Amino acid sequence: MKTTLRTLIAVSTLGLSFYACADSASINYRHGFTEDDSIHSDRIKLNYRMDSGLGFGAEIKYKTAGDREDVAYDNMVNNGHEFTVDYNYKLSPKSTLTPAFQMDSSKDATAYKFGLKYNYKISDTWYVATRVRHDARSLDRDQIDHSKADRAKDNQNTTRLEGWLGYTPKGPWAFEYQYIYFDTDYIRYDNKKSDYEQNLIIKYKLNKQWAPFMEVGDIKVNSTTDDRQARWRLGVQYNFM
Repeated sequence: MKTTLRTLIAVSTLGLSFYACADSASINYRHGFTEDDSIHSDRIKLNYRMDSGLGFGAEIKYKTAGDREDVAYDNMVNNGHEFTVDYNYKLSPKSTLTPAFQMDSSKDATAYKFGLKYNYKISDTWYVATRVRHDARSLDRDQIDHSKADRAKDNQNTTRLEGWLGYTPKGPWAFEYQYIYFDTDYIRYDNKKSDYEQNLIIKYKLNKQWAPFMEVGDIKVNSTTDDRQARWRLGVQYNFM
């Protein structure tokens, strides 16, 4: 916990150096809960976007663990941290292409994520987006066991195909639907090397700075059955500018 807090302080300090020339900057807090697993999780994320289109993000994650994993904000442990760098390239006034690199580390592994996202504004109220991303997860060498089938204890690769449909009417409300398809080289869901997720995001803009939001997701329970569960997320974003 202390190491993670030091990391957050260091990231925040580094972020201040970008703030003076940033086009946008925000901090995002989110609390999550999965119905079947009854696991609580939390995330704090810092985002900076430069006038040039270059963006940086730093994310720190926690979760509840042990026999208290079903209790919010109790027995919290480090759940990894992630760094993101991307670039918004404006193809036209309505479309943007965003290549990105992310590095997501936990105590057992580090995932290197390479993605390309395309966003298109259909009208003043509707937009669509799509992204392809490859995730290469490198497991701690001391934990690799090649005798386990289907890379259960080995490095793993995932290709994510994602799509978004967004609706932003006049007023404080905004709505977004997201669909994700996973193609993997390990058993991920229902004894298969594939999976999917769905998310519905509802945002409410209180003012220029504060924007609370809620997410409802449809995700897998485990890798061996076809059981699904709901994932609930509540959060708030503060925009510095």
